[in-house]
Formats: sequence, C-alpha cells, structure tokens
Amino acid sequence: MNKLLIIGGPTGIGKSELAVRLAERYNSVIVSADSAQIYKGMNIGTGKVTESEKHSILHTMLDIISPDEDYSVQKYYSDATKVIKKLHSENRLPIVVGGTGLYINALLNEQNFADAKPNYELRERLKAIHNEKGAEELHAMLQKEDKESAEKIPVNDVKRTIRALEIYLQTGKSKSQSVSQKHCSYDVKFFVPAMERAKLYERINSRVDRMFEDGLYEEVCSLKPFWNCRSMQAIGYKEVIAAIKENISISETKEVIKQNSRRYAKRQITFFKWIRAEKSYVSEIYFDNIIKTTDKWLNHDL
Repeated sequence: MNKLLIIGGPTGIGKSELAVRLAERYNSVIVSADSAQIYKGMNIGTGKVTESEKHSILHTMLDIISPDEDYSVQKYYSDATKVIKKLHSENRLPIVVGGTGLYINALLNEQNFADAKPNYELRERLKAIHNEKGAEELHAMLQKEDKESAEKIPVNDVKRTIRALEIYLQTGKSKSQSVSQKHCSYDVKFFVPAMERAKLYERINSRVDRMFEDGLYEEVCSLKPFWNCRSMQAIGYKEVIAAIKENISISETKEVIKQNSRRYAKRQITFFKWIRAEKSYVSEIYFDNIIKTTDKWLNHDL
C-alpha cells in the first residue's frame, strides 16, 4: 500500500473536520502538515484540534517540539516520511492535512534539502531589508539572482522569497537546483476544498472571536518565557504579544488578527493554486463529493 490522501487549503475552511470524517470512514491516521501546530502549548491560536474533536482518531505530527526549538521543512519531510512509511507497513491509509503548502509540496516532490539548510542569521538580514525597503525590493533581489524562483513566487510572499534568497546566497544555486526533486512514489489523491471568498473570510472572523472566548489571551500569557522565539511569530500570538506590550485593546487586537488571518488565507489559496498547476493529481472538489471520490480511488476505480 502506498496511497496518500492529502487535504490542503487555507486556514478556517474546515480541513480538520473533514479529515476526521474521512479517517473514521477508512480507519486512518491523520498526519498534520501545519508549521504552527508542531509546537507544544500553542493550541488555541493555531486552531489545533481538541481531544473531543479528534473523535478518538490518532493525530500525528502535533505537539512534537517546544516553542523554543527550531524546525524546518527538511525536518518535517524527514519526520513525516517516517510516520507515513510506518502506516503503510501497517496497511493503514495516512491522511495528510494542513495549510502549510511547503510541507505538503516537500512530500509530493520527495525533496532532498541536503544543500539548503536554514541560516537564521541570513534570514534576519533579509527580513531587515524587507522592513526597510519593502517586499518589492526583496523580490527584485530574487529576480536578479534566481529568475526561475522569482517567476513562481508572488511579490508579497515574503517568506518564500526570503527562503529562495537564503538558498541562493548560501549555495550559489537556484532553489530548483539546490532542492532536488524526484517523481512522487506515492499514489496520491489531493483535495483542495473550495469556498466562496466572502464565506471563508466570515468563517475566519468567527474563528478568531472563538479563540478569544476559549482563552487565547491567557494562552499567550502562559507562553511568556517563549515570547522572543520564532514560534511566537505565528498569527494570533505575535499580535497578542504586541497588544500586551503596547497596551492595545482586545477589540483592536482581534481586528488585526482577523485581517492578518485573511491575508494569510489569500496567500495559501495562491500557493495551492500553484501546486495544482504543477501537479496533475491535484483536485479541487467540494466537501460533499470527496468521500465518493475517495471510495472510488481506494477501490482502484480512479
């Protein structure tokens, strides 16, 4: 068995609930692909599935490191691949679910990151250029050094721009040269659930309100020893930390988080469209059709 079911897409669209429904149906295990949910103690702000929401389904790749530890796409690829291999040996279907497109793309491309290790000092220098001169200047640097990557990465996707520059400045190679790829060995069914943008934004806004009702402010306070860590740059955490330090009202903080979450969702949608354009086995199907499609796929009808 080498089948891999993937559910990707923007924050707030209902990926976790869908994954649990599918896992119940197929006696599966969920493999998280979320770069914030890997951290212990960061639960409410990351929208991490609760024990009751899990419905006794095993969830892996959650709560695997402390907020003060570093983690990378390379490490995710290594750790998740081991989990998937073990599940296949047990003849169980892994369901990868999350909104971190870089994690999912790494699994699909079976990438080798040997020459592209993280350089956090270099990242900080590139971030400083962004803060001083803007995203356009940073993207222009990438266009000059790695035209191929610049054509794939939107100007406002600062995180991916910095990563591509980081790779080039360390290795002298473009991202595509340094991060080698090979044909995916998995039999993949990849769903990107769709939703009208206005409805998605409404769900995101409501979700942020619930986070505060569930204790996001208190959660961030409990994580004070980690406030200077990279993990605290996650949406929801950085805004509350700033609010506490600068005495900003909760109502204003909520609006900032909602706005940043909507912007993040927009970037996720763009990224998953890019994956879909690059990979022929990516499908965009509404929730109600996914079970029927998956049934056929597992029965070798697709």
